[in-house]
Amino acid sequence: MTESNTADRQPEEPAETTTESDVTSTSEPESGPKRRTIALDEGYQFGLGVFETMALRSGRIMMLDRHLNRLRKGAEALGIDVPSDDDLRWTLGEYLHEADLEGAASAVVKIILSEANTVITNRENPYDDWGPDRALHLGWCTTRRNERSLFTYHKTLNQGDNILEFRKAHDLGLDGAVFLNSRGEVCEATNANLFFVRDNRWYTPAVECGLLPGTVRQRVCEMHHAVETHIRPDDLAGFDACYATNSLMGVRPVAVLGEARFSVSPYGLFGR
Repeated sequence: MTESNTADRQPEEPAETTTESDVTSTSEPESGPKRRTIALDEGYQFGLGVFETMALRSGRIMMLDRHLNRLRKGAEALGIDVPSDDDLRWTLGEYLHEADLEGAASAVVKIILSEANTVITNRENPYDDWGPDRALHLGWCTTRRNERSLFTYHKTLNQGDNILEFRKAHDLGLDGAVFLNSRGEVCEATNANLFFVRDNRWYTPAVECGLLPGTVRQRVCEMHHAVETHIRPDDLAGFDACYATNSLMGVRPVAVLGEARFSVSPYGLFGR
């Protein structure tokens, strides 16, 4: 496989937009988007907030139950009161209506919760133009994942390590990078969970290694009866294939991870 240039491999991240239901309007300009204000609570000052980034297909938010469940668990871990699932569904439905997304073929919907704020945004899905055989090239993060931190296991507004490591990987022409924990075990990529395949058996780093258990990860674990285990970089040579998963790109083959090389097949050709 030949490598394409950075612009070909890395999707653009379109700007997010909001509607009236998101935050309080402070002014009403004659044209253009309304100016809005967000309460500077501990979420927006210190990162004590949670969010979910969800794929919308044909006007429907995919795996919404799983996303709301994880949102609630993260909020409870941070001591944030969360509206009921029914209220959140109603708010999201109103947002889709106001944003004219009820019949949209594809979009990304993001909900952000903190103590005093509920914000919903939308943008284009940057992976929509990717073909099924588009494989990822990943490196290693220089920052270690803290497997003892509460923030590691929830989708909080503390995303600094992920963003900075992603930027460093992007500057090297890569699609992302993979964290090791303090013991040198494989955890997760900067924006995805990882699976490894050997002899048609699926393996994934155990949650206790220090990772955010993704909604697609959960689904793939169920489908393939994946074994949660402890994996080190030296173990990678013993695997046939590698896949990265997140809610926007789904399941994506990985061609390169550091020095390791994997055979590339679109998801579905290994034990599905």
